[in-house]
Amino acid sequence: MVTKNKLKKIDEAWLGLDNLDTELFNPMSILHATDDDFNLKLAFLMTRPEYLSFICKEILNVQLLPSQALFLREIWNRKFPMLIASRGFGKSFMLSLYAVLRALILPKRKVVVVGAAFRQSKVLFEYMETIWRNSPMLRDICDGDSGPRRDTDRCTLRLNDSTVTCLPLGDGQKIRGQRANDIIADEFASIPREIFENVVAGFAAVSADPVENVKRLAARAKANELGIEIEEEEQEVKKDNQIILSGTAYYDFNHFATYWKKWKSIIKSKGDYAKLREIFGDEVPESFDWTQYSIIRMPYELLPKGFMDADQVARSKATVHTGIYQMEYGACFTRDSQGFFKRSLIESCVVSEKEPINDQDGNPILFEA
Repeated sequence: MVTKNKLKKIDEAWLGLDNLDTELFNPMSILHATDDDFNLKLAFLMTRPEYLSFICKEILNVQLLPSQALFLREIWNRKFPMLIASRGFGKSFMLSLYAVLRALILPKRKVVVVGAAFRQSKVLFEYMETIWRNSPMLRDICDGDSGPRRDTDRCTLRLNDSTVTCLPLGDGQKIRGQRANDIIADEFASIPREIFENVVAGFAAVSADPVENVKRLAARAKANELGIEIEEEEQEVKKDNQIILSGTAYYDFNHFATYWKKWKSIIKSKGDYAKLREIFGDEVPESFDWTQYSIIRMPYELLPKGFMDADQVARSKATVHTGIYQMEYGACFTRDSQGFFKRSLIESCVVSEKEPINDQDGNPILFEA
């Protein structure tokens, strides 16, 4: 006989809760229909990083897998998260969803999305448009000026007093001077390192709330000087500026792999000063916090069964080179290609600031293959 409890277990099998040894806390237990502050408590639950799947389901009309909910929580709590995932994991969609959440939950938030080409930024914007169209509740709680807008040089999603801007990268000159609280760099391996460091990363150089931050740091310094211990209130939601690096793994000599190695070294140091000094090659910056760095790696093997077409993945594994498969589906950086002309040789023939070709007047000629 099929009982109600068995049907419930079958219906919730996709959550993978069978092997849990502990009882789950039900956050809805703090809510009572007779509470005067019911709406405030409900809004509080929806804005907690551990319950972002709740606001996605009820407000944005998006159902998340547990692994995707954990992904959102992890990047919400870190200033420098990095996502390296299998092709087909839905990185662009998850980043689009995250950008909408940041703009919706945090007031006056400025989120900037960049890709190697405007087309990549538009991919994320199209996902945001879809979320907007499929979310009547979201449209209802936003003012009349909110919604997506396409211009020739940018695409913008406005949610009340927050904005998400998708920009074309180009050579970086036309987007200088932009300011952002959150930067999302998708397909990071294809973004030129010089443009990212010299232009894009500077968007988030100013604090999210500079005046308040100056006050807080000055008060802390003066308290230490006077020998007074002050307890700082923990922020309800993270308001720090963020830079998110995301993409499919690429070759080991690409700058994406360089960033990944440095991030990994910082995390494995666990704040040990000697190890950090070795990483920086000099003095460690004051108040450097290693816990703000995070790497999320999602190979195909760790995705839930049914998330991707297994036959298509098997075909790729059988036909493409092992290195390509490991990059595309294994989320691993490959040392080199196996062609007659190796990828490392081709890359070494591309001029750069370190290896320029000079014209007749001695001026460097820079170009890319």
